[in-house]
Amino acid sequence: MDAENMSVVVTLDGFESIFKDNYTPLYRYVNSIIKDKELSKDVLSDLFLNLWQQKNKLQIANIKPYLFRSARNGALKALTAQNQISQLPDDAFNIPSDSYNPFERFVAKQSIKIVDELINKLPAKRREMIELRLLGLKNYEIANVMDIPEKNVEYNMREAIEQLSHAVNHSQLDKATIASGLMLINIIFTISQ
Repeated sequence: MDAENMSVVVTLDGFESIFKDNYTPLYRYVNSIIKDKELSKDVLSDLFLNLWQQKNKLQIANIKPYLFRSARNGALKALTAQNQISQLPDDAFNIPSDSYNPFERFVAKQSIKIVDELINKLPAKRREMIELRLLGLKNYEIANVMDIPEKNVEYNMREAIEQLSHAVNHSQLDKATIASGLMLINIIFTISQ
């Protein structure tokens, strides 16, 4: 057991810090699976309530993968009849109006939309891995979240990147537009964390 991570959860200040540091990326992830803002908030409320109630019993080696895995499990349980297609939420790419003029904002939103559409063409597992990577998780953390070997993540990430590259190379999409869309996605996720 990692005493440092466990001691962080045991205190109220530590718990508050974990909540503040992880809520937004967890919310984006859960909402990308469920596609329901209120239900996503409920899943996270249950997750953090359970974390607090079980703080003295849990054996947490690394808090971030633990939280994402718990969020994933909660989201999957919350889904009803059919398995919905995951995609980045519409409001994930709000571009501050003071950052760009109206034309630049339009171009930025179009770039992000194109990248989002390319990501949504990936198989579900690879799409989820890319979304977790965009949320800042490393391969070993993605493996923990998805409960698969790290080698599986490495292979699927390589394949996903190859698929995305192939889609870009065999389309009439401007590579600079794609690159700026990926860059904006990374900036937005970094700022929101």
